[in-house]
Amino acid sequence: MKHLILFLFLIGTTLQSQGSVTVLNGLSHMYSGQSGEEIRGHVVLLNTSDQTERVRFELNEAIFSCDSSRVFTNREAHSQSSSAWFASDVMDKELAPNEQYIYDYSIHIPEDESLQGSYWTVLMVSVENSVSAEQLMSGVSIDSKVRYAIGLMTHVNAFDQVQLDFDDVELALDTLDYAQALDIRLKNDGQFIEGVSLILEVYDMDGEKVTDIYSDRNMVFPGVCKRYLMDISSLPDGEYYCLLLANARDEYAGTSISLTL
Repeated sequence: MKHLILFLFLIGTTLQSQGSVTVLNGLSHMYSGQSGEEIRGHVVLLNTSDQTERVRFELNEAIFSCDSSRVFTNREAHSQSSSAWFASDVMDKELAPNEQYIYDYSIHIPEDESLQGSYWTVLMVSVENSVSAEQLMSGVSIDSKVRYAIGLMTHVNAFDQVQLDFDDVELALDTLDYAQALDIRLKNDGQFIEGVSLILEVYDMDGEKVTDIYSDRNMVFPGVCKRYLMDISSLPDGEYYCLLLANARDEYAGTSISLTL
């Protein structure tokens, strides 16, 4: 009989529950500190099942690139890794039925005054016991196991100026979600992770504002691009002048666009 193990990688939401173990305090933990400072944090877990669950903890690197999707690995470090700064006394734990457990850790920033920017590591929380096993008619048994990826991000020393640049803007038709959209690739040329939202101000050719279109706010990592799709399906056919703005830390970067639909 064949077995397929399904791992679920989850990052960035406030409350995550898949199967028997729940992360109560989110999957993105952001800190700020100075050289030589020790930061303490914790992950709150809840075993919602009526059986004992074994949980394991390990560090991974999150590798980001403009040309490929995010990759989790324990084999390859990167220049902004904070894995060596991480410490915890516990790397596996049995959770009793309905037990809430606080997993404590610390991040010790080196005493190096030249450090500046955002540094990160990923704490993988793996539930060892199978959450479920379903026997399919094909004879394949699927054992679903949960693996949470909790991002631990640390801003070190003083922030520098926001450095955002629009790498590419294209008109996209019949995307998965929208009939018409602007496909925007934004690059972060700075040293810090930025929470970036986009605003598209749309004007007709007489200079009258037609509408404002807003994106969600997303994290853009240093030296990495982020793709945004902005829905323009509601705009009637015609010619428009647009101002595209990127906002981070109350600072703005912008570019103008001539749009013909």
